Amino acid sequence: MLVVLVIAGLAVIACVVMVSLGHGGEMAEFPPDAPPLDLPAAGQMTPADLIALQLPIGLVGYSTQAVDETLHRVSVALGERDTRIAVLEQRVAELSYARPQAREETKQAETKQADDAGSRAEREPEVPSATAREGWDGDRADAEEAW
Repeated sequence: MLVVLVIAGLAVIACVVMVSLGHGGEMAEFPPDAPPLDLPAAGQMTPADLIALQLPIGLVGYSTQAVDETLHRVSVALGERDTRIAVLEQRVAELSYARPQAREETKQAETKQADDAGSRAEREPEVPSATAREGWDGDRADAEEAW
């Protein structure tokens, strides 16, 4: 009788080891009870999409999977937006830094052309140069930005 109990105990231990190693099969996966979320892709999400969103309710509150998916999509959208803002701010800073240098080059070119035009002024009527027009356009753009 004792031998039968020892053999039964060893059989139970062997079955537990086999199942824990994955040889006993897998649990079946069931589809989610909640319908998929009607959210657009992260880059196309708007505040109106979040306002209109109705998360499915589970037994003890909102469905954890739906909330996690929504938070992930919103965090990706915010990350993309923050990255885009940082890139645009960097471009603005680069343009702001480059603009005074361009003005200085334009002024130097105007001075040089004015010296050249001074010798030709007696012979030809004065016509605004392309560089002068660009300088005027740049000043006009500055005035529009400041407005």
